[in-house]
Amino acid sequence: MWQKQTLQHSSQAREALEANLRGEQSPFDVSLTGLKIGVHNWSHGLETKSGRYLSPENANKAFITKMTDYADPNRPRGELDVVVIMVTAANIEQFIAQMENVMILLPEPAFKQAYDYAKSHQKLAETKMVKTPQIANPAFGQESDITPQSGRALQAIMRSTVANVMSGDPFAAIDALLQQKARRQAENQQKVEKLLHTSAQVYAFQDRGVLDVIALNLQKNVPSANNVFTASVCFIGKDLSNLRGMLNGNRS
Repeated sequence: MWQKQTLQHSSQAREALEANLRGEQSPFDVSLTGLKIGVHNWSHGLETKSGRYLSPENANKAFITKMTDYADPNRPRGELDVVVIMVTAANIEQFIAQMENVMILLPEPAFKQAYDYAKSHQKLAETKMVKTPQIANPAFGQESDITPQSGRALQAIMRSTVANVMSGDPFAAIDALLQQKARRQAENQQKVEKLLHTSAQVYAFQDRGVLDVIALNLQKNVPSANNVFTASVCFIGKDLSNLRGMLNGNRS
């Protein structure tokens, strides 16, 4: 049955990440084995003049079709663990806001695609409402530095490298490498801190059994059909306990 839940890393994962930041090895393993299917508005949605729309019910139908495709030689058999994570909203602004945190915790391709398409769709809608202004006369101002940011960064790196070589100091290159290592460590710590403190509201479906029965249960308590923006990923495997541990309803 579908339930609204909070998605965030489990306490065990948090402890393991914090231990790694202290330089300690942890036996905790977050890996999963199995397969996954992703759907979103721009892969399975109904196309209209105003955009593409996908309700939770129709997203489920895509999963059910795959689960009951007996002609597929790769269709999983036997007793299985199934977890489906769904982000769904009635408007695109709310959908994008929810997706931002979900992608930090579960950066699945389907979620990223849905987010990118939604942002493009929103930007296009806003552009249509704004009349492009006429270019002023005169159109050209004084010459100035218009180097793209990426080019400036590259030039800075090259200048730094040349300075180290020309200095003749054998320790300059070592110092530069140590600084680079320190920056990477700081970046990694920021990423871990973000992972530890991020949570997201999602709809989740969890079940264990054979796919035929799970496909029937997938239709129970489906989120509202008024939600026309939907992105969902279905995970199927022998043991998805690590993924289940990210849902607040499974924590004691």
